[in-house]
Amino acid sequence: MKILNKQELTRSDVFEFMQGQLANIHWKNDSIYLTEETLAETKLVDFLYLTFKDFNYYGPTEVTEEDWNQLKRNINTSNSEITKQIVNEIDEWTKECFKIHTCFTICGI
Repeated sequence: MKILNKQELTRSDVFEFMQGQLANIHWKNDSIYLTEETLAETKLVDFLYLTFKDFNYYGPTEVTEEDWNQLKRNINTSNSEITKQIVNEIDEWTKECFKIHTCFTICGI
């Protein structure tokens, strides 16, 4: 399981976590990327569907700081250590994002 940056991408079937609202530009240098397999293996995708009623697997989903905190609460009550680990890694990126932006956007595959 690994969070990727733009330089590490070897294919395009990834979820882009983009700072701020959806921009017309994808593959941004300050975005982070997760493969479809990582979302499935860590069960993060299950928590995204559970927490965000409008989660769009194939399109954009805006996530506010309040939304993100709810996701973390949901995951922290679970027994999934692998999910907790990936969310903790993503959380470092979100802390920087929320210093500047009111949301981030998950761009589906």
